[in-house]
Amino acid sequence: MNIAIGYAIEPYMNVQGTIAYREPVRLTVDAFLLLSTRGCLSAFSKSELLDGEIFGVPVDSKSDGSVPVKLRIQAYRLLAEADLLGSEDRSELVDGDIFLMSPQHRPHGFVKDEIAYRLRRALENAGNSLHVATEQSVEIPPHSEPQPDLILTSEPRGAGAIPVASVALLAEISANTLDFDLVDKALVYARAGVPEYWVVDVAGRCVHQMWDPKYGSYLQKRVLGFGEVLVAITIAGLDISTADL
Repeated sequence: MNIAIGYAIEPYMNVQGTIAYREPVRLTVDAFLLLSTRGCLSAFSKSELLDGEIFGVPVDSKSDGSVPVKLRIQAYRLLAEADLLGSEDRSELVDGDIFLMSPQHRPHGFVKDEIAYRLRRALENAGNSLHVATEQSVEIPPHSEPQPDLILTSEPRGAGAIPVASVALLAEISANTLDFDLVDKALVYARAGVPEYWVVDVAGRCVHQMWDPKYGSYLQKRVLGFGEVLVAITIAGLDISTADL
């Protein structure tokens, strides 16, 4: 097992030697010991670190079989506060796993900035007080604290992460994370009851629009090509142009 002493994570590497950003990071022994001593694994009668992933036997289990341990928000923040996530890497917690964030190049950045600007203007014109936040942490207890590209929230001020109950709409700009955003994050957001979710496919030049979160998924979906007017389903009077993205 490859161990990096001093950091809680090691990014998975692809065959070219660059970081595969949508693979979960591997925890190190230092991180495992910290979580163990701080009581973060107290729900398990036995826990162990195998190739960077924690497995445990739940205390209420009738068998001695181990299961993968999903990190809770408190454990994730503990690692960050202990400076064990690496000072140069942005990360997020999605359904109990830590993921590194991709570098943002111009195709992603331009589309994100343009949509944020258009959303702000549309909200102002509609007299809507929702705030457009960018790349901030959203608290989705107990196992997720992602950093969506765009967040429409009624509570932009205050300490800590944005509470998911204040979120009216989330958007991810997908330059190289499309499958993850359409599947993994959609499940997390739907289970949390986020009313509407957009995935902007930069390469495919389209927007995947989802709403009506029930039974752990979005029941309603549609795809609009760049150039069409994107009308929010759950926010009255909110629409933006996707021309020239």
